[in-house]
Amino acid sequence: MRAGHVCCRFGRVGPPASLSSAVRRRSPMRSRGAVVERCIDLLKPSGERIPFRVEFGPVREEGQDFRCRVRFHGWGDSPPDIWGYDSLQALMLSVALVRSILADFVRRGGRVVWPETDNDYSLDFLLSLERTDTEPSAPPNRRPARRRAVRASRKGGGR
Repeated sequence: MRAGHVCCRFGRVGPPASLSSAVRRRSPMRSRGAVVERCIDLLKPSGERIPFRVEFGPVREEGQDFRCRVRFHGWGDSPPDIWGYDSLQALMLSVALVRSILADFVRRGGRVVWPETDNDYSLDFLLSLERTDTEPSAPPNRRPARRRAVRASRKGGGR
């Protein structure tokens, strides 16, 4: 992995959002930098590899709405801030926009791969709004979750 190249970082988005504006918290969002980022490589149809990093956040309250900043590093211009009713909607709409931009890149003959590999990066890992019948496999940089054995308890403690 390249020095300073981070595959992903997760942070706190902010206070919980509510569907009711009467219940919504009015405290300002405290995050100053990116809340979440993803690093991938883009393979152009010409074969050129472009390291690409997208940052989401901070999510900030603006009047009664929220906006989420999206920044591209390494490829293309960053889109404008994305607005939502609450902080979660602003973040989810931002992720959906980036997914659609990358899907368009793939439709035009490009490939989205994990950094420094030829393993395809499924855009379903970025955001999937559709239910799939198959369970996605773990990406190459993550270990599959361990399943814990569930022991049935019996009355009396014996067999």
